[in-house]
Amino acid sequence: MKALLFVLVLALTARANGPEVEPELPPPGAPPAAEEVEALTREIGAGLRCPVCQGLSISDSRAEAATMMYDRTRELVAAGYDEDQIRDYWVARYGEWVLLEPEGKHWLVWVAPGMGLGLGLGWLAVVVSRWRKEPDEVPLPSEVGLVERDPYEKRLLDEIDN
Repeated sequence: MKALLFVLVLALTARANGPEVEPELPPPGAPPAAEEVEALTREIGAGLRCPVCQGLSISDSRAEAATMMYDRTRELVAAGYDEDQIRDYWVARYGEWVLLEPEGKHWLVWVAPGMGLGLGLGWLAVVVSRWRKEPDEVPLPSEVGLVERDPYEKRLLDEIDN
């Protein structure tokens, strides 16, 4: 039984860690001029996350993996692939986390904290305004006439009334 389990785990591991398959690309378009290749590569690379640094784009990172991704992006640009095709290529290879800017439903990750903060502040404002409008449950002795108001309290109430 242990041997069968071992073989099963080995087979699944080999399948998961098998040779990396190059994502298929549609046919390229017309290649750009040689002087445009580097500028296009830098622009596309600015939107792709470095797999090592994860906080930098492949255009900004000097990690070996980022350099390899940048070189491959340059090759694809020189071959005539457009920005969407190249982005799709990297997403197929690494998943959507490779994009520095959210796409699709992932914009919610960027918007939700601000919305949550705004809703929380709105709720707090409503609670505070209701709290301020509530009458005191127990009046002060000076309000009922049991004790004479002191001069400071009189002055404050006069200033509030005027």
